[in-house]
Amino acid sequence: MFLWVATAAFWSGAVHGAEAAVDVDARHWQFFIDDYVIARGTGLDRVVHQPRARGVVVANDRPWESNGVAPGYFARKADGSFVGYYSAITWVPDPEGKISRNGKIQKDRAQQYVVADAYATSADGIHWDKPALGLVEAPTGIDWKAFPPFPSPVGSSRENNLGVPFGVTDLGSYGNVTDPSRRFALSVEGRAYFAAEIPDFIHDRAWKAKLVDAGGAFSPRGGALHFWDAANAEWVALVQNAIPHWLPSREIARFASKDLKTWTSEIVLAPDSADPHRPDYYDEPMGIIPFHADGVVLGILSWIHTDRTTPDGGPVMERTPGSPVQGWPWPKTEAHPNNWPWARKGANELRITISRDGGKTWDRKASREPWIPHGTEEDSYNRLVIGSAPPVRVGDEDWFYTAVCDGDHLSTRANATQRNYYSDRVRRGQIALFTQKHNRYVSLRANTQLETLITKPFVVSGENLQLNVDASRGRVRVAIAEYKPVLTLKNTTDSVDPHLMEQNVLAGFTRDDCVPIEANNIEQVVQFKQGASLRALQGRRVVLFVEMVDADLYSFRIQ
Repeated sequence: MFLWVATAAFWSGAVHGAEAAVDVDARHWQFFIDDYVIARGTGLDRVVHQPRARGVVVANDRPWESNGVAPGYFARKADGSFVGYYSAITWVPDPEGKISRNGKIQKDRAQQYVVADAYATSADGIHWDKPALGLVEAPTGIDWKAFPPFPSPVGSSRENNLGVPFGVTDLGSYGNVTDPSRRFALSVEGRAYFAAEIPDFIHDRAWKAKLVDAGGAFSPRGGALHFWDAANAEWVALVQNAIPHWLPSREIARFASKDLKTWTSEIVLAPDSADPHRPDYYDEPMGIIPFHADGVVLGILSWIHTDRTTPDGGPVMERTPGSPVQGWPWPKTEAHPNNWPWARKGANELRITISRDGGKTWDRKASREPWIPHGTEEDSYNRLVIGSAPPVRVGDEDWFYTAVCDGDHLSTRANATQRNYYSDRVRRGQIALFTQKHNRYVSLRANTQLETLITKPFVVSGENLQLNVDASRGRVRVAIAEYKPVLTLKNTTDSVDPHLMEQNVLAGFTRDDCVPIEANNIEQVVQFKQGASLRALQGRRVVLFVEMVDADLYSFRIQ
């Protein structure tokens, strides 16, 4: 008798235990990147879907881009055309140091370049024009003989597409901001502004006067601002490393401020015990591009595989007595005369991750493998897939403009005292395009065997159930059950259903009532044969049973 009671209690807790309803509102898709809405997915595989590689679309083909180009903000306009704001990087032979964007000199002859912001346009998002803006001076040619194999700039002219005077983030599209006057965050000459639209800096000389001062500053590391975290009532930026940072690897830091004046920082993502950490293959995050989508924060995670047996050289990041917490250069030490622990040879890829608490914690289930893999050869155009702008929606696809390089990280060396990785060529930075169906980062996949996904309970707040699904090679059916966390033993010994709770399936919403789905659609409406509508289930707590065979399910929503 005791054993029977214990067994019944076990099933009551494990299968029918009272669960709080998850928040499934009528606007947002519910992803399977993590387990937030999954109660049971036995037999289903979680699959990371790699986007289609479309190749390089913005090459470093101008004298003022001799080191490379990297994406900033890319968007599609109302007329269907595209606009891109990006960084153009020129290699400059300066034996004393490098000139960074903020005008400070850093003594590191291995990285000598000037960064300027550039502007490009496109009719189709693939073929890009770089119109002459006539705003600033830039090189007109390259001398390959002065410091071979490095491209030394020569000449000067305003016939270039440089001179974008601000950095821009679209908080309305990617940052959870609903106030139209704060749609864009702009950084202009180190100051923070908000704007309802991107200013016409080309034709309007008074554009700066129309900006609204943000009343503070963006994050103290990198000047970034990514989204508004409504739950915690604070602005958030996620960047590589906190201040100070004395950890043995790179990490991702979350900077937060309620007023853009006082900022806090905390490490929110770092390598863990499941990541490789051999000296010659040490995994760590390079950075992250977070963006708000469907009520969550998705993270395009830049992930590097470093070879710590081939140090780069340069100043060591090491605090010494009397030195400030921040500041450059950091002195060399006798024990580490050349090594900078965070700058090492290695290939880089992009992964996908998700946060449901404003970027404080990140689910790593899908980010254990590449979403956009790096090239297999050291001279592959995508040996480094280093970062991406947030997606641009084009029809039923998401387009990702992504930074790529044809060589390992920090691999071009000009100083004879440092180790040369590529002594016969210069690594190129370019912008490549990757595309995928909208929101198809990760799916739950059923193969040839019939499987059933069981969701956690949620309260119905919409009228139509939609699936982002590819069932073109198989079939999907859905049943809806009322959630009753009470164990009933009647007839369970003869049950052939995959889950005991299926006894609570609602009339009109059984699997047999569902019109079988055999389509590939990002917004497939689930229909029931008797015309049953979810309108009748408003306010009720339900569970979905999704029967699948030879199909991929990416997400669902109640609309």
